[in-house]
Amino acid sequence: MAGTKNVISDETIEYVGILAKLELSGEEKERAKKDMGEMLDYIDKLNELDTTGVEPMSHVFPVENVFREDVVENGDDRENMLKNAPEQKDGSYKVPRTVD
Repeated sequence: MAGTKNVISDETIEYVGILAKLELSGEEKERAKKDMGEMLDYIDKLNELDTTGVEPMSHVFPVENVFREDVVENGDDRENMLKNAPEQKDGSYKVPRTVD
């Protein structure tokens, strides 16, 4: 694993495979070890950056609540809705009994 500081052991790959419920061939395990090592190296490189004065954030762009107020606009239109009902009783839909 040339250029990789973080060396992933066979035991670690086995453990990750068990956790992820993966069955990896020998070749896939070697590739996964190399990939995981490179990812950890990249994280180490990011940790070297000077982040003094940088505020933590959860999104790159400003996020605002985009939901509108839940306001009823069409009101009570029971009569028109009940026009489509095959049967109605006392201003409600009448449906077949489902429980004895």
